[in-house]
Amino acid sequence: MQHQDRTQLISAITEVVEDLYGASGSPPADGQLVETTREHELARRLNPLLDAFLLESQPRVEAYATVLIADIRGFTALMASIPLESMIAVLQRWFVAMTEIIERFGGVVDKFVGDAVMALFGLPEPRGDDSARALACAVEMQRAMLELNRAYHAQGMPRIYAGIAVNTGELVAGSFGAPTHSEYTVIGDVVNLASRMESFAMRGQVLISESSRTAAEDLIEVGAVNEVRFKGIPNPVRLYELQAVLGPDRLEVPRVEVRRAPRIPVKMNATFRQIHENRIRPGQIPGLINDLGYYGLSADLPLGLPRAADVVINLTPQQGGPSVGDVYARVLRSVPRAGRFRTSLELTSMETPAHQRLKELIDESLWRH
Repeated sequence: MQHQDRTQLISAITEVVEDLYGASGSPPADGQLVETTREHELARRLNPLLDAFLLESQPRVEAYATVLIADIRGFTALMASIPLESMIAVLQRWFVAMTEIIERFGGVVDKFVGDAVMALFGLPEPRGDDSARALACAVEMQRAMLELNRAYHAQGMPRIYAGIAVNTGELVAGSFGAPTHSEYTVIGDVVNLASRMESFAMRGQVLISESSRTAAEDLIEVGAVNEVRFKGIPNPVRLYELQAVLGPDRLEVPRVEVRRAPRIPVKMNATFRQIHENRIRPGQIPGLINDLGYYGLSADLPLGLPRAADVVINLTPQQGGPSVGDVYARVLRSVPRAGRFRTSLELTSMETPAHQRLKELIDESLWRH
């Protein structure tokens, strides 16, 4: 976080200059304030103002605040598909739009990291409704993406979609860095968890933690709940999908993603066996899974399977990892592609140990990337 309100800074500097030089800005005629003394006094008076403005010399304190992280989905692939000038234009408009919304809801931009923006609510000063304002801000950011994408499309630029995570809790705020360069920022488990949560947010989605939901539960509506295990955190973490913020004007998160859960690209060998009349047929069909999610997958097979056919799939462990075991699925469609059949399947066994291991594999892949 680099600075606060420029207007306040300019107003304060004006008061100091008028106090030292008079309203005209000229030195006093009687010469009581010699040049060196005047410069020293000006520096002494202005340095605290600059420190407060730049937030570079703030003590480190424990605080209770809400962290919001918004990130463009699939930005790496987007960068490879458009010229550098277009990419810069897309990013610039995105950052400007998101910053304006954050400031409108009383938040402050802590930093930009690549194509992501991190904002704080409750710092430098708490207001009492910080979590509620952060959640309303997240909804408005997703709503603003619709208008932003209309403008991109009109100018021949690619549409972009954001995933947002919000987490609330205790953290440490203050100046961090070296004597020659320091920044006011925040650190702590709340920040780390928000960063991990953001990896799970799909296009157009807002995910919130248990603490953020509790802090504003009478003011919001949530939908699906996803329990995720993170390395280093002993208990599962609940991620809630924010659907709406209540109030005089109800704000709903627009739906832009038809999927119910995140998917990851993979290259995983597997064997498929067909089921007929509740019996597993002999013979194995080798396949390559290329897309994997909580509820389904996509695989390339050497033959086409009929729609609605039931199969049992055994996934080959990767890099010596533990075996997932058998998961059961149903064929949704099978389409010829490059000499093989691109097959989409819906998982049908959702409460088995094998499915839980599959979910853990997906979760670990998401937050590691």
